Amino acid sequence: MHLVAEYAQQFRRFQRNARLFLISNALSGVTAGILLVLYNLYLVSLGYHTDFIGAVLFVGTIGAGLTIFPAGICVDRFSSKAILIGSSALIGLAGAGQILFRQPLPLLISAFVAGIGLAFLLVVTAPFLTANSAPEERSHLFSMNISLGLVTLVLGEILGGALPTWFRSLPSLMAPLPSWADSLLASQPDPRSYQLALLFAGAIAAPSFIPLFMLSNDRPPSRRGGGGAEEGRGRLRRPLWGPLRRPLWADISFSFTISRIKTLLHSPFFFLVLVYVLTGLGAGLFIPYFNIYFVQHLKASPALFGLIDGGANAITALFTLLAPLLAKRTGKINTIALTRLASIPLLLTIGLTSSLPLAALLYLFRQGVMDMSVGILQVFSMESVSEKNRGLANSSYQVGFQVPWALAAPLGGLIIVYFGYTPVFLLGAFCYILTIIILWSRFGHGKGGRADKAETTPHPIQETATL
Repeated sequence: MHLVAEYAQQFRRFQRNARLFLISNALSGVTAGILLVLYNLYLVSLGYHTDFIGAVLFVGTIGAGLTIFPAGICVDRFSSKAILIGSSALIGLAGAGQILFRQPLPLLISAFVAGIGLAFLLVVTAPFLTANSAPEERSHLFSMNISLGLVTLVLGEILGGALPTWFRSLPSLMAPLPSWADSLLASQPDPRSYQLALLFAGAIAAPSFIPLFMLSNDRPPSRRGGGGAEEGRGRLRRPLWGPLRRPLWADISFSFTISRIKTLLHSPFFFLVLVYVLTGLGAGLFIPYFNIYFVQHLKASPALFGLIDGGANAITALFTLLAPLLAKRTGKINTIALTRLASIPLLLTIGLTSSLPLAALLYLFRQGVMDMSVGILQVFSMESVSEKNRGLANSSYQVGFQVPWALAAPLGGLIIVYFGYTPVFLLGAFCYILTIIILWSRFGHGKGGRADKAETTPHPIQETATL
């Protein structure tokens, strides 16, 4: 209760834009939870296998990957409010297509469009929260943002696990369709029940737009505004990996000199991107197939998996709230590395066991231990670059995560089809271990204290040549 009271006080102290964003994130979390539990199972009910599901994930992530850098440029130049509203609307429209379309090509096209919207949403979030918070409150703000999303995600997962069974029990919804509705809803009971549950999920996301429209317009000021010139339209004026004063785009043509490449490869930015790359590669191999693994391989019902995954997200939300306290004691980097290390044995046991109770018990805690420091990593990643470059830097981080995820997801589906589930868990654990080695070797031990001081420098990019 003391922890909840502390975060409630923090919420009241957050800036108005930050509070509205948190509310919107919480309102959309229920929809995300329903989709997370049911969408892969819906595709399976249509007769698709994990290889096609992997292709859908791949196409969606490619759409996001191709848009990441343009999204970063837009975030550094234009209003975050407009980007948040536009990207959310695009995701909603594409999501409707993913639910109503049942043929392979339309499913792939709508997944690609949804990826475009997701790219903008992913890139804008961290810079927006950083810009609308003070340094001393960022760890709590980022952690609360994740935790609120997870709590409502839990509600959505529990609801999502029960909805198909409930819809299937209603004769009026399972009755033969009129001719005009045949092209929209599936005729078979199983896929139709999933469709109706997913459409319900889309409908309840509508209130999340209200706080977004209430945001104040935070478009960067023009250079003519005086003191805010360098923080406004000049955000892209400096190269990402050094304190030179030449324009970024003028520098690109000269950036591939030996010395500049060496500078980049030895910069903290490079190693942070590498951490995101290996995390996305490992996660893409098995995370998209967890629901299928539990339902088809371990013989859990969709409702039971909804409860299991919901419980895991609830624990993750609690652990995420505790992460800032742990970071104060051990440092940001050590917190990230230690929590990831603790999750490896849990992941391997889940992937190697055939016992549903054991896998369910460990699944509850694996996600929480692995993901509790995500907010801390986001804070460290944002504070390691100057404000004017955060959009483009976050694009780099997201590309580093999303593209390997896109490549690994279909690969994971193929591995499961031909070799089973064990290899994807082993390979995923190996990638996570590599991220721990990088974090400890580059930022940890004696270097950890110095790295954690990034938040105290006004422009870390200039002080440490981070990028």
